[in-house]
Amino acid sequence: MNKQSIYKFSENTLSLFSIKAVELGLTIWLIPYLILKVGLANYGRYAFAMAFILFFVNVLNYGFNLSTVRELVKNKNNPAKINALFNEVISVKLVLFGALYLFVLGLIVLIPEFWAHKQLYFYTSLLLVGEFFSLRWFFMGMEQMKFKSFINLSSTFIYILLLLLFIQVDDDYIYIPLYEAIAVISVSISAFFWVVKKHQMTLKILSFKEISHYLKVNFSSFINLLLPSTYGTIIVFLVGLLGVPTYVSFMQIGVKFTGAFGTANTVITKVCYPLVNRNEKLRGVTSLLLLSIGVVLSISMYVSAPFLLSHWLHFEHATQLAETIFMVQLLSPIPFLMGVVSSYGINGLLTFYKDILYLKITVIATLAMLLMAGLLIPPYHFYGGAIALLVGRFVYAGLAWYSFKKVKRHV
Repeated sequence: MNKQSIYKFSENTLSLFSIKAVELGLTIWLIPYLILKVGLANYGRYAFAMAFILFFVNVLNYGFNLSTVRELVKNKNNPAKINALFNEVISVKLVLFGALYLFVLGLIVLIPEFWAHKQLYFYTSLLLVGEFFSLRWFFMGMEQMKFKSFINLSSTFIYILLLLLFIQVDDDYIYIPLYEAIAVISVSISAFFWVVKKHQMTLKILSFKEISHYLKVNFSSFINLLLPSTYGTIIVFLVGLLGVPTYVSFMQIGVKFTGAFGTANTVITKVCYPLVNRNEKLRGVTSLLLLSIGVVLSISMYVSAPFLLSHWLHFEHATQLAETIFMVQLLSPIPFLMGVVSSYGINGLLTFYKDILYLKITVIATLAMLLMAGLLIPPYHFYGGAIALLVGRFVYAGLAWYSFKKVKRHV
């Protein structure tokens, strides 16, 4: 790795780590604050609504963080190609946004439970607008993580400020997603037009035939990004669907805590993905780094859970804290399993363009998780959700490792 690559790697890593550290700190503070303000049950209703809409937010992203990033990395010095890729993504997003928003509004109207809390779900749906203008994929592909970090930090601070000013009583829980949407939309739109102006983009909407072709060609990247990134969201949603709002709160806490300990692997994965696509000799180093970090994080999560949770959360009953600690320790292997998937899947199989094989692995792991969720959540509630999530990650990591070793022997 030359000096320029080392500098770029260090800059991108530090940029993402800095924003993740701030977001992590705010999240750790935000969950108990919101539970205190709106109550455990209302927080569960909010978490359920967010789980519902975040699935569609990830659909709108349609794998751009994989497929388009891979192309941008290889054409970052070609302005015409960058403009073409930009228009391609915006055109696809425009069609998907129209279809998804109408579908979401239809579900709100048709499902009695959603209609009973229509304000909450409508405000939550506005996050789709923010995702339409989001340029995470662009900054990743151009390896300009500092801009991505600045955007995330700006929207996070606006969101926190609005919460502090306006969330005061139990019934205010319906406005939590509205304030997040306001923050994300305002910052994303500003960044969008700044990028268009800075790179002198000529905006052009592709024909429906071209958009359909893109959707078909990049379907595997879409599934490969959608399903793994929504595992936690899906489990939270299923716990809410098959349980009560309080169970959703517990499951959401477990997912957030696990995500916090997986932050380092997430950052390294995002930084290394463009590098490995450009220079495959770096694959071994990044794999060792991801696996090592995963081991440390999983052990740390298990050991520190009792101390951190007891000082972070305050429940009415001691049994609720004990149950939450046990659930989090149950989930502690996940950061390591995420490291395995990142090493052998995202920075392994995908860099070999084995998108279809990776798609099959993703689908099998997701089906395994859903099967376990259907069997275990009704009798064991959020414990069942935690076990289902863990099983899905085990299957995913195991198949990614086995498939990569098999493919590498033939490359």
